[in-house]
Amino acid sequence: MYLRSVVVSLAVLALLAACEQDEPMPIADQPEVNEEPVLEEEEVMPVAPPAEPSLEDAVAMAREDLANRLGSDTEAIRVVDARRVTWRDGALGCPEEGMMYTQALVEGMYILLESDGERHAYHAGRDGAPFACPAERSQPPLERGSGAAYE
Repeated sequence: MYLRSVVVSLAVLALLAACEQDEPMPIADQPEVNEEPVLEEEEVMPVAPPAEPSLEDAVAMAREDLANRLGSDTEAIRVVDARRVTWRDGALGCPEEGMMYTQALVEGMYILLESDGERHAYHAGRDGAPFACPAERSQPPLERGSGAAYE
């Protein structure tokens, strides 16, 4: 039994010796080691803050939207009031039932238009994009901001 284990051990050693090579085999899956690229210091150009939306542009967009809704000409729509305001929250003075809004003051615009004796409120947030707010949902802004009033 002792002789048998010695023979098996020698056979295993012979096989291992036959498999040994002078150079290690490359591992195909091993990624190449790259040094981190050295970035040269780039010149940073200052970025101008975005321009504040124009009240006049918002009024023009609201008039055009209302004209499209009513199928009339923009000239037939009178601007009753247009001003920069502060809304009480993220609902922008036009909350929808069942919705939740941010509880923070939001700068925006309030536009009141009139066509054929009927008034239509448009509200806008910081982006200046006005949207029609139905009379039953329209709420007044927190305070009047600076801005032009139209007659």
